[in-house]
Amino acid sequence: MDKKLVYMTYQSFPAQTANSIQTMTHIKYFSKLGYDVSLIFPLRNKESNANFDALQQFYEFTNFFTPIGTIHPLPFKKLKFLEKFMYIISHFLWSYFTVRKYIKSYTGFYFFTRSEWVFYFLSKRKEKVIYECHQLSKIKKILIHSSIKETDSKIIFVNPYMIKDLGLSQNSKIKVLSSAFDEEVFTNTNGVSETERIIYAGSMNRFGKPRGIDSLIRGLINSNKLEFQLVIASNDNLSAELMSLINDKELNIEYHQNLSRTELADLYNSCTLGLLINNKSEHAERFTSPLKYFEYIASGLKVVASDSKAHRLLPFQECINYFDSSSSSSFINAVNNAINSEQPTYNDIQQYTMSQRALSILNFY
Repeated sequence: MDKKLVYMTYQSFPAQTANSIQTMTHIKYFSKLGYDVSLIFPLRNKESNANFDALQQFYEFTNFFTPIGTIHPLPFKKLKFLEKFMYIISHFLWSYFTVRKYIKSYTGFYFFTRSEWVFYFLSKRKEKVIYECHQLSKIKKILIHSSIKETDSKIIFVNPYMIKDLGLSQNSKIKVLSSAFDEEVFTNTNGVSETERIIYAGSMNRFGKPRGIDSLIRGLINSNKLEFQLVIASNDNLSAELMSLINDKELNIEYHQNLSRTELADLYNSCTLGLLINNKSEHAERFTSPLKYFEYIASGLKVVASDSKAHRLLPFQECINYFDSSSSSSFINAVNNAINSEQPTYNDIQQYTMSQRALSILNFY
């Protein structure tokens, strides 16, 4: 068959979220590998935009793809009550009608999706489809078990715990593939910093629950003079209380907001350590493979991480310094241990590049 792939997903673009960045980076590398890629998504927000030039500029790449934005006359993001329920209904309806509308034009193509409903409807139409699953719910479990029975339906999980929770096992239709970094953006420039700087890049919350950055900062207030500077890069609108903490001159926190990917890469290269921190929710413990970790190691950073099951699955475990997220002294000790440790080499890091991940996905069809 011709090298054509349709990425059909219930996401909004452009957006600075990790999931939208990952989707666009996949499209970039599918295109670089010679595939004619179409992205079909709903124009569900005021900011949603299917203009090719606007998306290329926002995500900072030049590879060609065909963006197709569909109308979204559905309640999610329009009605402010029962938002979770509105999301489920809107997701279901959009997936059903979008698959029905476009299937004749793309029959026989490869399909890729992060939507369990798109996966289900394409599976029932016997299409070649791969679903990348990043979390589980009761509905997802039902749809996965029904869809995976179809011959050409396959699933990629980012974490083996999800396969275990589903009562499945890795085989020719199910595989685990960790997150990966964009090697054209994140590289180690071997820069030297006069000050030990530890960076946290990402959202302050996970599914509405604090990751623990705010508690960590509060714990640092009563500490003696710190031997490092905390750097935060986030796209969130922070609370007045958290901004007050960040602006406390005694803590010497450097804060950046709404950085582009290249700006973030430059910031990584001005730091010496990367911070992973999460709450104790089931999602954080069992359903994640943090993208930022792979960006950190690609930039040559040492890593300090809160102790969790998901973090214990990451590669280069010998280079991670763990701490108890409920203890500021544990965090400070972990940072100091990292500072005093040898610079990690991260051998064979190329297997965690996005080009390698994209190739693994294409070979999975």
